[in-house]
Amino acid sequence: MVKTEKESKDNPEEQKQEDVSKLNTSLDFLSKAVLEVKGSSKRNFIQTVEAGINLMGINFKQQTNRIGFDVILPHPFKKAPKVALFGTTPNFITSVKEAFDKVITGEQIPTFDKKSGKKLTKDFDFFFAEPQTLTLVGKYLGQTLAPRQKMPKPCPPDINAIKALINANIKTVTVSNKKGDALPVLHFPIGKEDMSEKDITENFLACYTKLVSVLPANTQNLKSMYIKTTMGPIKYIFKR
Repeated sequence: MVKTEKESKDNPEEQKQEDVSKLNTSLDFLSKAVLEVKGSSKRNFIQTVEAGINLMGINFKQQTNRIGFDVILPHPFKKAPKVALFGTTPNFITSVKEAFDKVITGEQIPTFDKKSGKKLTKDFDFFFAEPQTLTLVGKYLGQTLAPRQKMPKPCPPDINAIKALINANIKTVTVSNKKGDALPVLHFPIGKEDMSEKDITENFLACYTKLVSVLPANTQNLKSMYIKTTMGPIKYIFKR
């Protein structure tokens, strides 16, 4: 039975579903959604605002189809990160160690077990490694670091270049499903709840625009999109 326009308008749940069944990436629409999310679940700490995008029509079991890219956000929200270095050569370590919060030597790398490896990923935001140390790190810590997207980046020998990379990380968010299971979903942070709705929305749009540009069928590969706070419920902004 086809419902009349009046009957549809009288049903708030149906009207809500209609609102998100059409892709709307206007600043006004998304800012209102962010405002609703920010007020949905107050906690005694400042929560991260996160986005989730479910995809369709792509076979992610094929490694070459998986997605992974960095986005420089217009409104950075990360604090100065804690960074560790994996290194084996004493002279190299001495020349760059002042840029890092901790240095993990080649002798220490094999001593990490699953528990201590997980603690390491919680203690540090990201890692660098002396190039010849990358294989050693992969052997002993790869299964712990990779699923958390914390595999180390090759460390340049110049301390100023290292500091520039660390500063760039503060402005950057990674959007990826290359690690772990081949799931058709992307999760990424877009701000903190104490930021303005406009700034959070513009961060989301920066990630969304880049994503759509790399999808084989652009917006036709989008199945649903939502935003939420760390402890809050999901708010769909698009759902087929």
